[in-house]
Amino acid sequence: MLSRSVGGLLCALLVLSSPHAHAISSEPAKEKLRSMAQAVRAMSYSGKLVYQRADVLVNLAFQHDVVNGKETARLRRLSGKPLERAQSGSSLIEATPGPNVLRQGYPLPGMINSEPRQIFEAPYQITLGGVERIADRSAQLVLVESMDGHRHSYKFWVDEETSLLLRSQTLNAAGQTLEQFEFSELTIGPQSFEIAGGQESLQVKVYPITEPDAVLQFSPASWLPSGYQLISALPSRAGSQRVYTLVYTDGLGSFSIFLELTRARPDPDMQAILGPTVALGKDYALSGGALRVTLVGEIPPETGKTIIDALDVDGLKGLLSRSQ
Repeated sequence: MLSRSVGGLLCALLVLSSPHAHAISSEPAKEKLRSMAQAVRAMSYSGKLVYQRADVLVNLAFQHDVVNGKETARLRRLSGKPLERAQSGSSLIEATPGPNVLRQGYPLPGMINSEPRQIFEAPYQITLGGVERIADRSAQLVLVESMDGHRHSYKFWVDEETSLLLRSQTLNAAGQTLEQFEFSELTIGPQSFEIAGGQESLQVKVYPITEPDAVLQFSPASWLPSGYQLISALPSRAGSQRVYTLVYTDGLGSFSIFLELTRARPDPDMQAILGPTVALGKDYALSGGALRVTLVGEIPPETGKTIIDALDVDGLKGLLSRSQ
């Protein structure tokens, strides 16, 4: 995977079924993605970039270093409320002005969530576009187009010299830009690594990065878009409640399903959309309460609704009961 560790951090901060789709993809375009997937993990680099989602515009600083084969990654917000996240080894480090700061995700260089092979097996058409200038560097455009309507499309501008990702756009089925980032400055080479950027008022928290749970003994959903695979199934705790989280990806887009048994009465269905990210909630009535399902991810809303409707409610109820 490109990796759920560093890749997961990048996505946290910034995160295809027709057989004909594979036949019309360009081999040079695939090779560009392969090179990008390798470069964003193997190289040390840093820079400043602009991120936009809906009407949110944020200036960010990003740093990625590889020392003795060990990756470290750091993201710092330069505008608005201070926020900093870093990853080193098996720890995710977060520095915020307080415990209730909004946990807002930003896509960043290296947003591929798996080995490129998984992307190639999904229904995307991958082709080359033109060459453009990004951050005073020559960048090759790679077009990754959804062929089934169940996922977003992407545009990647890949540095011709280093294969690093200089610009990215996420687009819906109508070709509208949902989310984008672009480097304005890029420096190649290692940099000093220090959390919190000298902000003494920031609270620093450290979260261990856990490994996926054992493979489930049943399929949580009777239908998923082609190419999506379950990569993580983890129990966790939200206050006094046990929550089970399922994470799926097709290599580019990903979504998480949060499951919770509650004694409360079922709530009405919920939907919220911000840029490429959809949040859907549905309660399934059970004896004495409800199974609360929340889906959050970078997929079209209708796809998310179909996935929720295809869930194995009885199997998931049993899973949650065993994890209590």
